[in-house]
Amino acid sequence: MATSVIEICNNALLDLGEDAIMSLGDVSKAAGLCNHRWPAVRDAVLRAHPWNCAMAQAELAAGAAPPLWKWAYRYVLPTDFLRIIAVTGADGEEVEDWEIQSGVILCDEEAPLLIAYVRRETDPKKYDALLSEALSARLAATLAYPLSGSTSLAQACWKTYQEKLAEARGVDAREGVPEPVAPTTWLGAKLGG
Repeated sequence: MATSVIEICNNALLDLGEDAIMSLGDVSKAAGLCNHRWPAVRDAVLRAHPWNCAMAQAELAAGAAPPLWKWAYRYVLPTDFLRIIAVTGADGEEVEDWEIQSGVILCDEEAPLLIAYVRRETDPKKYDALLSEALSARLAATLAYPLSGSTSLAQACWKTYQEKLAEARGVDAREGVPEPVAPTTWLGAKLGG
């Protein structure tokens, strides 16, 4: 399990035959590329699966202004939101008709709206060892061509990433299914949810 972003970046760089870096602010091409690409790589891998370490739940209040058309309510998503896993009404029933537009969920369900979602987990200490490996592999695949100029290396790294991602997803999925969102309010309990 990685203990820092630098460790994940260095694992990727070492897989590419590059020298390790001391920080993302180092004056080197590798450090600059890691610094630039890390946030997008992290978010893409976290969004690819409902990782146990990145799951969260939230109770959303309806926005003051309703959507212009089609839907009755709008709910602003949390700032660390990456992917919806489940949407549930206050009655505990799954909401099936909804859509996301520009950081809000639009639906016809009255408040509160309960969601289970994948959040942007920025602390590598919370990542499973296999997730850390998948992150390093995707970063290596992303950096392979800019650092080496080799499309064959980039393709090989992408294949390695896909294999590591599949392994990490499989293990993570066997460690538990994300819990369904359950009402935690007094009204939800009263309604039997």
